[in-house]
Amino acid sequence: MMTARSWVGEGISKPPFHVVHHKGILEILTNTLQIEHLPPKSVDGPIRRELELLSSEASIHEWAFKENEGLSLIVPATVYPPREDTGLLFSCLSKLGKGDGRKLLEIGCGSGAVSIALAKFGWEVTTCDVNPLAIAATTGNASYNKVNLTAIEGGLNEGGNFTNQQLIESRGPFDIITWNLPYLSPVKGDEEKLGPLEDAGLVDTQENNGWGVALLQSLTKESDLLKPGGAIYLLHTNNERGNLLQSRWRAAGWATRISSELQFDDGERLTCFAAWKPHEKAARQSHDVLDSTNQYLMETDLPIGSMVTAKQQLAGRGQRKRVWDTNEGDFAGSWVLDSELMECGPGMMQLDAGVAVIDAICASQDIPLPSAHWTNCNPFSNHNLSIHWPNDVWADSGKLAGCLIEGRQTGKHQKVVLGIGLNLGIPNTEDYPSTGLSDITNSVTLEGFTDLIDTAVSSQFETGILIPPRPNQKNAVWALMTNHLSRGLSLKQDAEKLTVTSISKAGELICHDGRKRRIISDSYNLIWN
Repeated sequence: MMTARSWVGEGISKPPFHVVHHKGILEILTNTLQIEHLPPKSVDGPIRRELELLSSEASIHEWAFKENEGLSLIVPATVYPPREDTGLLFSCLSKLGKGDGRKLLEIGCGSGAVSIALAKFGWEVTTCDVNPLAIAATTGNASYNKVNLTAIEGGLNEGGNFTNQQLIESRGPFDIITWNLPYLSPVKGDEEKLGPLEDAGLVDTQENNGWGVALLQSLTKESDLLKPGGAIYLLHTNNERGNLLQSRWRAAGWATRISSELQFDDGERLTCFAAWKPHEKAARQSHDVLDSTNQYLMETDLPIGSMVTAKQQLAGRGQRKRVWDTNEGDFAGSWVLDSELMECGPGMMQLDAGVAVIDAICASQDIPLPSAHWTNCNPFSNHNLSIHWPNDVWADSGKLAGCLIEGRQTGKHQKVVLGIGLNLGIPNTEDYPSTGLSDITNSVTLEGFTDLIDTAVSSQFETGILIPPRPNQKNAVWALMTNHLSRGLSLKQDAEKLTVTSISKAGELICHDGRKRRIISDSYNLIWN
């Protein structure tokens, strides 16, 4: 991404239409800042810089948002022009298809590029920005490009409240809320500052862990801003706050999923992810005692996404009908999944469920999520939290959780259920090495983990028209598996030693026996030692 300095004043040398020189800008800014023609010596550096920029001409930008389709945009000097991040955000939102009158709110519209392009796609767009020149530019650019939208001067303040909130709310509720988040770190001490208008659009806030969390707090207070079934699309960079952002939305009860990423040669990575309320149309049941949560869901007609938990299972089971003991205070739960997900294979789905378990643990501890990027796949490195193929989550001291996908075909109807069991306390078993979450992390209650794992399962498996498609998480799964393999474990099948080299898209083990490659899809006769 460009630095704040590099984009100011850039444009096309031969504009396709008249370049506007902004008259009266000094007076506008003076009124905005509530100052009255201060003598030059009394105006500090950032404001003086802003005044100088505002007296310069606007630039013209030609932005191609689709093949053979683009926009001509006037961009004043203090307004962010369309860049790589603009294209990434539009690309993610355009995958949602034509708006057909659905409502979208863009926060921080800048020149209006994304809002105008989406209005051309049939979305009913409301857009806002704290920079009055951005609103002026967006309004003019929308008119020139022959689209209708509503542009409002306003946005979030550091307290998580919207300015001009009533006006923004009157245009909602919205199907989509989107924000290309300010990405520059807050200025410290005597570091050089930008002007106030640039600062508002480019610099992250020092409060509330950043603007991404401020929006989260606002949505918690203003629950009517987003329609049921709606989604938030946020774009961020891979700084410390950006890397933690999905984890913090998960901890607040939102499912998240990456829509797309853009990697730069200098190591910066832009990520656009969606957030939504998990399983809004599903049921949620808690029982004191059940034979098996998987069996209960197989025999009960509940909608997709429904979760059932039990404090005690009398006949809990894992793979190959092995007994799974649920001790008091442990988690045992199951979900109804969309049967179409089986196209990727039950093996990969079980591994993805393992990622969901580790995601939930990370969200409980304010740690970046493995599903957000494979470089986050060594959480709790001193405990070596990992995926043990084909369906378990382990730590150094033993098995922590198990995941089981089961299906049943009745005529043309197929039902798919995911079961997850996790030890919160230290288990009392000598059948195999085992451990509990209390031995790895700060205290997590059963109620708290139940919410986090439901959100994580939704993030992995829920489908919807405003939710990005499920990504291939092979890299994250393999990275979490190598945490386990790096302990020097070897694999044997029928007394033959195998070296695990990778996994397939279907979640099968790809191994080598010293002579040829072997693909293993079943754990039968496999021994790890």
